[in-house]
Amino acid sequence: MNHLSDIRIKDAAPHIFRRPFLFVESNTRMLQIGTFLAIGPQIYVDGLVVMSEKDKGQSSRPVGRIGCKHIISNLLDSDYPAWLETKASQIMDNTVVALEMNSTLSSALEVFDKTRFAFAPIVAKRDNERDGEIGSSSLVVTAAFAIRDILPLIAKANITIPIKHISSPLVSVDGNTSITDALCYMIRTGIRNIGINDYASRGKSKLLRIINDRKILEFLFSHKGREILRENGTAGLGDINIINHLDIISMARLKSSTTVSKAAELLMDIRTPCLISEGNEGEKETDNYIVTPWDVVMKTLKSENMRLVH
Repeated sequence: MNHLSDIRIKDAAPHIFRRPFLFVESNTRMLQIGTFLAIGPQIYVDGLVVMSEKDKGQSSRPVGRIGCKHIISNLLDSDYPAWLETKASQIMDNTVVALEMNSTLSSALEVFDKTRFAFAPIVAKRDNERDGEIGSSSLVVTAAFAIRDILPLIAKANITIPIKHISSPLVSVDGNTSITDALCYMIRTGIRNIGINDYASRGKSKLLRIINDRKILEFLFSHKGREILRENGTAGLGDINIINHLDIISMARLKSSTTVSKAAELLMDIRTPCLISEGNEGEKETDNYIVTPWDVVMKTLKSENMRLVH
């Protein structure tokens, strides 16, 4: 029997071919790019494919990918309002690797792992092309494939591995940390979610909430965020803290014995970007662990392969 990573993308995630394919062209400005990703949780956008501008008689092709980190990194290195004039071609990751509908999940995981970007365009040949006459110009982008698209498959697989084997310690900061400091730390360490702790209670810390890069983008492109940037520039983000300006992400707390398949089922809700697990036996009550779609997919399918090989 084939294991999960041998399943073809078109069979593992047929739903991606039924939803609209969102993209931006290489000359698209930051305001439009950022707005797409800031409201991404509501319209299911994990990243944007950047397409080349159409030349006369030629089809556009994928030339890059953009995620939240590209937008945030660019903001930290520039200033407002010049930031809004930045083009997609100036900030995109140009190591885009397109996958085909018949590619296996293992091929997708290799791309995700190599680029550290869990998002890729899916290409297919044009309907009017015949086998044997396929050239690179006849391939068109038909969908975008993200790591979250694999979650339904894992949820149905009844994988009983407990999440304590795939979780990571949650990095947390004080609520008074500025947005600038939080962003710099997230970019430097490569994390997308960060906890906000309250250290005021007798020296003990208490996890108050979770924020992520999407919530920060949502704030930056809101009326209030743009007002702060307009009045004080990027430097103004160093004067406001993260706890009073960003919407709360509801924390779904689980026992460390919860199965991977159950975690995948809960993460299928696009309003749930991550799960928080209690500390393992023998650890402090205040220890918190995080489980993300990356953990569920990458660590689970890799460990599955290792069991089959060894």
